[in-house]
Amino acid sequence: MRIAAYNVENLFSRPVLFNMRDHDLAAEYLQKIKEFTRLLQQPSYVADKTRIEALHEEIKAYIKINIRSSRVGRNIIEKGKLKAKGRDDWDGFVDLRRERFSETAVQFTARVIKAGKADVQCLVEVESAETLEMFNADLLDSMFSDRIVIDGNDPRGIDIGLGCKKAYPIVSARTNIFARAKDGKKIFSRDCLEVEVRVKDGRSLFLLVNHFKAKDRTPAESDAKRKSQAAEVSRILTTRYDLSRDFVIVAGDLNDEPDSDPLAPLLSTKGLENVWDLVDRPKDDRWTYYYGNQKAYNVIDYLLVSKALARHITGAGIERRGIFDLGRLTQGKESSFDGMASWKDAASDHALIWLDADI
Repeated sequence: MRIAAYNVENLFSRPVLFNMRDHDLAAEYLQKIKEFTRLLQQPSYVADKTRIEALHEEIKAYIKINIRSSRVGRNIIEKGKLKAKGRDDWDGFVDLRRERFSETAVQFTARVIKAGKADVQCLVEVESAETLEMFNADLLDSMFSDRIVIDGNDPRGIDIGLGCKKAYPIVSARTNIFARAKDGKKIFSRDCLEVEVRVKDGRSLFLLVNHFKAKDRTPAESDAKRKSQAAEVSRILTTRYDLSRDFVIVAGDLNDEPDSDPLAPLLSTKGLENVWDLVDRPKDDRWTYYYGNQKAYNVIDYLLVSKALARHITGAGIERRGIFDLGRLTQGKESSFDGMASWKDAASDHALIWLDADI
């Protein structure tokens, strides 16, 4: 059977801000949105009125203030002026404006998944269960008979999902969105979604699908968050599974390199192996993401397997053709799918990765 993992970067729509090609600039705006949201939670806006108005002017193209009820009318900010005097004047929340992808981009996403030919497809950054249902039916010809998406901790609606073909049904699932650190804060930025899939002869395959905290403008803080997430996944592996006997895979976008300190607690887990080491893939050909600002080829998407499953691995590979301008990135060794005329047409910035196991 074939198991794959892919960060689809949303299936049909994405926050406008995420479509910015300059990821560093997008990160700056996200910080401003975070500050704006925090200021709007205050009981009184008197001291920060000028700052709230200035921030709104900067970020208004990327957000929408959803109001359920209000004492000051349909808008708490009108013509650049803050009408509400404090949090008690309105009920609602700040959301990110979204825009739909072009039909071309959506089709390329489907083309990558079809090319992957996975029996079990792990998915990162799916908008919702309903979105996956539509995508599977309309663009994948209903290739996955069982599907699951659970809302995670990310308020932007980028969740973790999984699809399975009929021969490999989902038996059970478990979310870890409520896992907490000692300080009471939630550990996972999204989730560590545990899914049990039935394979031949009544055996089970357990998949732990993850999307770790991304690197941002506060590296010490984001590194610490990823390290906490890596440690928690390792704890789950060693307390709920016997890696010498159980078929287990940790899959997804871990947002850091294999030699990084934040991922060390997970990658050093006894009985867990990186699939690339099992198939002797050259280290300079394991990249799954190209970070343009640093001109860096990053290995941030993973398939890690238990010792029990490692003995059954027969192959592994990377499907990069959904990335725009692949010919330039690989000096002509690989090419993007025909018809990908712009970076906005790309299926994703990430490659799909897969492994084959004879179980």
